[in-house]
Amino acid sequence: MKTISRLLLIVSLFATFGFSGIISGVSIVINDEPITLYEIYKYSTKYKISKSKAIDLLVREKLENAQIKKLGITVDAFELDQYIEKIATKNGMSIYEFLNMLKSKGIDIDQYKKDLKQKMKRDKLYSSIYREKLKGVEESELKDFYDKNPNEFKIANSFDVVVYSAKNPEDLEAIKKNPMLKLENIKTEAKTLTSNELNNQLKSLLNMTKNGTFSRVVTLRGKPTMFYVKSRGDIQTIPFDAAKNGIYRMLSQQKEQKAIKDYFEKLKSSASIKVVRQPS
Repeated sequence: MKTISRLLLIVSLFATFGFSGIISGVSIVINDEPITLYEIYKYSTKYKISKSKAIDLLVREKLENAQIKKLGITVDAFELDQYIEKIATKNGMSIYEFLNMLKSKGIDIDQYKKDLKQKMKRDKLYSSIYREKLKGVEESELKDFYDKNPNEFKIANSFDVVVYSAKNPEDLEAIKKNPMLKLENIKTEAKTLTSNELNNQLKSLLNMTKNGTFSRVVTLRGKPTMFYVKSRGDIQTIPFDAAKNGIYRMLSQQKEQKAIKDYFEKLKSSASIKVVRQPS
C-alpha cells in the first residue's frame, strides 16, 4: 500500500512540475527578451488565433515595448484620467458610472488602467513614427480614389430596420451569430428611420451596414443596441468637394498603417531572434 501511495505521489509531482516546466519554458528570445510557451498559449487562447500568429503578436509587442523604453515615452495619471473620461463620455456616462459598469462585468479596474496606459504609450509611439515617415496625400490621389470608387460615395437617407436592445451586449452578439436564437431579455422593434431623426454617428453606422446584415453594437440611451438593416432608400451621391476630407483621412490612415508596419518589419529584420523551443 505504501509503495502504491509513494508511486502516486511521484507521478503527481512529476506531472505537476513537468507540465509547469514546459508551459513556463522559454520559446523565443528576441533582443535578449524572452517569450515563453505560456505567453504564446495565453495569446492564442485569448485572441482565438494560431500559435504562429500569437508569436507574431508577441514579437511585435516586445519590439514596441523596447522602442517605448528607448524613446522615453510616458503617460501620466492626468492623461490617463482624461482618456478614460473621453471613453465614458462617448458611451454617455460619467467616469464613475463607466468604471462601475466595468466592475459589474467583472473587469479588474487596476488591470484595465494598466492595459489602457500601455495602449496610450503605444499610440504615442505610432504617432512619432508616422510623423517622421508620412508623406502628405495629394489632391490628385483624392480625386483618383473618388472616381474609381463611386459606390463608396452613395448615401441613404431612409432606413428600414429592426432595432435590437438588451441589458448585455453579449446577448446582441449572440443574436448576430445566430439570428434564430430566442432570448427573453432582448427587445425588438421594426422602424423606418430618416436622416432627420438620426445624428451623424448613427447615419454613418447605418450607411456602413449592408442590407440584410446587423450593425455593430452601440450604446443608445445607456442601453446596448444594434440594428438589422432590411433596406435603404432615398439614395444620394456625395459630391467630391464634400467627400474629399473623408477620403483624405482614410488615405492618410492607410499610409500611417503602412509606415508603422514597414517600421516594425525593419526592426524585426535587424533584431536578434533565437528559437529555443517551438510550441507544440
